[in-house]
Amino acid sequence: MVSQRLKGLEYAIRDIAVIANEVISSGKKVYHLNIGDPVKYDFKTPAYICNAMARAALEGQNFYVDSLGVPELREEICKFESNKNSIDLTTEDILVTSGVTEGIFFILSGLMENNNEILIPGPSYPVYINYAKFFDGIPVEYELDEENDWAPNIDDLRKKINEKTKAILLGSPNNPTGVVFSKKEVKEIIDIAGEHDLPIISDEIYDQIIFEKEYTCPASNSTDVPIIGMNGFSKAHLATGWRLGYLYYYDPENKITELKESIAKMARARLCANSIAQYAAIEALKNPGTHTDDMVHKLKQRRDYSFKRLRQIEGVRVNNADGAFYIFPKIDFNEFSKWKNDKEFVVDLLKNTGVCTVYGSGFGNYGKDHVRLTFLPDMETLEIVYNIIEDYLK
Repeated sequence: MVSQRLKGLEYAIRDIAVIANEVISSGKKVYHLNIGDPVKYDFKTPAYICNAMARAALEGQNFYVDSLGVPELREEICKFESNKNSIDLTTEDILVTSGVTEGIFFILSGLMENNNEILIPGPSYPVYINYAKFFDGIPVEYELDEENDWAPNIDDLRKKINEKTKAILLGSPNNPTGVVFSKKEVKEIIDIAGEHDLPIISDEIYDQIIFEKEYTCPASNSTDVPIIGMNGFSKAHLATGWRLGYLYYYDPENKITELKESIAKMARARLCANSIAQYAAIEALKNPGTHTDDMVHKLKQRRDYSFKRLRQIEGVRVNNADGAFYIFPKIDFNEFSKWKNDKEFVVDLLKNTGVCTVYGSGFGNYGKDHVRLTFLPDMETLEIVYNIIEDYLK
């Protein structure tokens, strides 16, 4: 009765939440380090953005809007991308989506069929793996080298391109490792894409949550390779539940016009993204405030503490995160032979201690033996959690 495409879907981040709910029902306290939602912790959506959304509703902006997005919002996105990344875009290059997830769905629906392939970083956000398979495509992981601070293995990427490859995904900062690709690495990937006449899909949702390194925007460094950028308001503007993102098409030689037009047809078929959230997003871009910088300042302290504590646990190795709010330690299951793999460990830890993390194998083959933790909780909670993990592994 159920299609094979649905039977094969897995999403480790939310799947572990189902077990967490069972643990909560049993009366045990759960420490959530599994969901990358800052609003669930001590980061609040700024009042002026909330007021803008309420004002839009009260003033009657509750109707279907343009399927590509409210024109004024698309204009503000063009200005934002021009000011931040020096990209020259028009409103016709912008598509407002219901979160970046819908953007991923749109792009992969236009590229994947008949076992076509997309190159994605390994480890990678599981939605790329799921949606590629959902549309009868194959996600092929190129290595992020843990021995080299999760830097992309350019030689591995190059070797994995063939006649079925349709695009290269570049996610920086990366979920789950937190690595930020260097300018040299980004340029090398763009050059490879150009050699093989491939577009680059650039997931930029964490581009404002960066600690020491400098962010490199692929579109700012491309002269002829088409870039489909994805960004949104969930993370930097603390509006996760509003489900508002956007795609931009940087295509100086009009190589992906047909894909762009086809995705626009899909957007029209689903009507539009949240109308009142779009009007609030206009306010967020016109008046960016200090909330993003304040969040990054807090997160850096929490990241530093997480890195320090995890390094002190015997049998655990970890690289520091350059951006986003995740850290991805590796556990030596030869030393901790009680558990066969990372999933078994994560479920056991959750059921016995209430500490909820995500098993690394849910992020692809290169995530095996790892655990993803978010360092969004306050310092007091993080201290409790790392004490529990350290004691449990002992």
